[in-house]
Amino acid sequence: MIRSKYAVFFLALLAVSCSRSSEDYAEEDYNKLFPFGGIEKPKVSYEDQVIQLGDPYASVSDFVYPGVEITQNVRTYKVTLTCSFKEQSFAGESGTTDKVDSRYVIRYIDADKKLRTIGTDQRAQGTDFLLTKNKEHIVTFKARSGFPMFLWVNGVGPQNSSVHATISAVSEDGFTIVKPLAVHEYQNQEGIDKIKAPFCAYIILP
Repeated sequence: MIRSKYAVFFLALLAVSCSRSSEDYAEEDYNKLFPFGGIEKPKVSYEDQVIQLGDPYASVSDFVYPGVEITQNVRTYKVTLTCSFKEQSFAGESGTTDKVDSRYVIRYIDADKKLRTIGTDQRAQGTDFLLTKNKEHIVTFKARSGFPMFLWVNGVGPQNSSVHATISAVSEDGFTIVKPLAVHEYQNQEGIDKIKAPFCAYIILP
């Protein structure tokens, strides 16, 4: 009987010692322990050279420069645009073969961040340079990381005509080669017709 009394007394002491009130614990400041830093934005890596698509039917007046600001590991590139168009030559009444029926347009962004237009016909909106039939034209300039390597090709032409354009960039250190954007379109329908796959895309130089 005495042992049972001692056992009950011991259990009572144990219960009292273990049942500390919430005031016995220091209140934790969870805001300090786990501060909320806001929603983490995904990191964009231009090293992946993702091709961004644009609208090949957009007006020149709608153009907005799509470049970005890169401040770390900035590289300098040599950008090269090569373009041409081909069209069969037929002697007219005067015996000349200079007549051009194609109305192809090639656009790119230059070193001054301006949208430039190369056309086969002077009537193209904002034409900066007029291509010569069956003759290749090359443009080169320097650009830095964050610049949009941009190519836009559209237009119409007679049967058996074609338009070709390639833009590429190589870093001055020779280690970073950007995958080129290239268009080779042929118009094989009878009469004057549109090319089947107008093109507008750009890559941000890493």
